[in-house]
Amino acid sequence: MRVPVLFRLLRAYWPYLLLAVGAALLPALAQALIPSWLVRPLFDEVLAQGRFGELPGLLGVGLGLFSVLAVGGYLQEACVGYLSVRLPKDLRERLLAHLLRVDLARLEASPAALSGRILADLRELESFIFFGLGTVLIQGLTLLALLAQMVLAYGELTLYLLGCLPVLGLLLGWVGRQVTAQSERTQQAAERLAGGMAEGFGRLELIRALGLEGFARSRFARHSQRHFALGLRRVLFGSLYLPLSQLATGAILVLLLFLGVGQVEAGKLSLGGLTAYLALLALTLTPLQTLSRGWMLLAQAEGAAGRVMELLRLPAAPATGTLRPQQLEGRLELRQVRFAYAGEPVLQALDLALEPGTLTALVGPSGSGKSTVLRLLLGLYRPQEGEVRLDGRALHDYAPAFLQAQVTWVPQEPLLFGGTVRENLQALAPGASGAGMEAALRQVRLLEELPHGLDTPLGDEGTGLSVGQRQRLALAAALLRGARVLLLDEPTSALDPAGEARVMAALEAARPGRTVLVVAHRLSTVQAADRIVVLEGGRVVEQGRHAELLAHGGLYARLWRQGGGV
Repeated sequence: MRVPVLFRLLRAYWPYLLLAVGAALLPALAQALIPSWLVRPLFDEVLAQGRFGELPGLLGVGLGLFSVLAVGGYLQEACVGYLSVRLPKDLRERLLAHLLRVDLARLEASPAALSGRILADLRELESFIFFGLGTVLIQGLTLLALLAQMVLAYGELTLYLLGCLPVLGLLLGWVGRQVTAQSERTQQAAERLAGGMAEGFGRLELIRALGLEGFARSRFARHSQRHFALGLRRVLFGSLYLPLSQLATGAILVLLLFLGVGQVEAGKLSLGGLTAYLALLALTLTPLQTLSRGWMLLAQAEGAAGRVMELLRLPAAPATGTLRPQQLEGRLELRQVRFAYAGEPVLQALDLALEPGTLTALVGPSGSGKSTVLRLLLGLYRPQEGEVRLDGRALHDYAPAFLQAQVTWVPQEPLLFGGTVRENLQALAPGASGAGMEAALRQVRLLEELPHGLDTPLGDEGTGLSVGQRQRLALAAALLRGARVLLLDEPTSALDPAGEARVMAALEAARPGRTVLVVAHRLSTVQAADRIVVLEGGRVVEQGRHAELLAHGGLYARLWRQGGGV
């Protein structure tokens, strides 16, 4: 029999589960003993025979049983509550650690959809553990204890009850499978909804400026309606649990009541015994009904656990080497590289060489493969054919930490954090001294623009700086890391001419002795490049200096005439 995915996730926490089971046994046993130790003596001995002197002792027994019920219930809730916050915490950290080393080519979801999916699934798991797992444990053990007591004391009547329970189990099992299936579909729709929300809420200014409000609303409404319809189906199936269990348990109760009265009439059972048996039956109703609700939560959580495991099963990126040379010239090459996303060709037999000490510009229409080249040079992806080489060695022969320090990416929106300039530089270039930080900031002409120097505070994601200042801060971090290769992605596309001039001046200051690649749409920024490589359809169609390419009259010249970029 297949072990539910959720139980496989919980297997590592068996000590806490064992404690929870032990704690749940106390209230389960206490409930099972109430009819025999309290109800039956009360009717058969105190009330029927008038032995009222035994009442205080009997009430003391009852108080003790209820005390055990309360203490055990608290301990069980505490154990389960701890698990409900510990498991999501561990999974969050485990997922991040795994996704940071996963093969990016196998990661199909967008960042917005992925984060929304993970948060929703972990909330589902947390909800089940806190509300569902405790219910399943305590009510399941209580039901077993009650059934054991009923079998021992009232065997004939209980056989009829046990014969009816499989029918109820089959009925609720069918509903559970429907809820799991609907939960899967609803979560897939939630991923699409998260992507739609990112499209709409993340680009409010652009949507309004272009008059696309109606289009955005209708597009988002389709995702929202699909999510609503699937969620409603899940709710409707889930809502069958309680009424079906109530109907079945009601029918069972009527049957057993009829049989019990017959046994009293035949002299096989005392009035107190029948009352105790009915009390046991009444006590089984709550476990049966709450277990049905717990199984519904389990069905939903099983779908969430399956999606979490799906992410954790994604293969890690191929292993890299351990090479850490003392000296690095910084010559990068792509040799006959072919690359495709999901079977869609992007680069086709591409050859490209970046010489040490030179600035190469990579330009071309959108979709020509510029960003893919950048990611291959960074080692984030591996080509399906061909090879990426650094100083004549395959890129994956180098140790990852060495490669990350020597080949540095300065994206259009650099990775910055809330805090001060000093804290950001310490994160991006661990071990850098204060004097070294100031020297790097001075080299990119940024230090004089920071009102409090290294202690200048930044907003979230560095929003306290302008776009150009963020670019120069990322460039300063690259210098502090001692990078021999700088890869810049659209460094000036969002800047005005003054900001562009400052960034290009900073780049020129950082350039000596380094290999620099600039991916650009704005062609005015690459006029001074040593070599301009023009991509189209994943191939190099032209290369040369600015004046040569203009004179040639090819694609570069057309892009230049169109306004300096595409």
